[in-house]
Amino acid sequence: MKSPCFIYQRSKMPEWLDIPTYPTCFVCGEENHIGLKMKFRSKGKIIEADYNPLPEHCGYTGIVHGGIVSAILDEGMGWTAFLSFNKYYLTMELKVRFKKPVESGKKYLLRCELLRKVGSVFMTKGEIIDSDGIVMAKGEAKYYLVDKEFFFKSGQ
Repeated sequence: MKSPCFIYQRSKMPEWLDIPTYPTCFVCGEENHIGLKMKFRSKGKIIEADYNPLPEHCGYTGIVHGGIVSAILDEGMGWTAFLSFNKYYLTMELKVRFKKPVESGKKYLLRCELLRKVGSVFMTKGEIIDSDGIVMAKGEAKYYLVDKEFFFKSGQ
């Protein structure tokens, strides 16, 4: 099924802003030597990132492991709140629906959106889309907002 709002060139628009990373994060951290080191960008309540899977990301030959797909969705959906609320987050609930296999050697777009916030909890949705606009995986999640001091100890 094609995503109705997919425009692959959208990420090259100048109004997209790079977002920060957490140094040791498996998905976005620059200091994690086995991590994915993905770069996320934002516009309003939307987060996007390009993903180019490597063979090392696969479970079965050529098919990206579902845990990697889930981690990418979790990371992107979580970052939707950072820009709106300037707070970090902890995952409370993650639901992933695998529609088609994500394959190594192809290009994908992660697109996530903040849906709503109730108290210290926020809800999101996200999808991984191939270069033809086909949705490969979809996610929904709930996160708990925390102050950055929770993660960054003095001296870091």
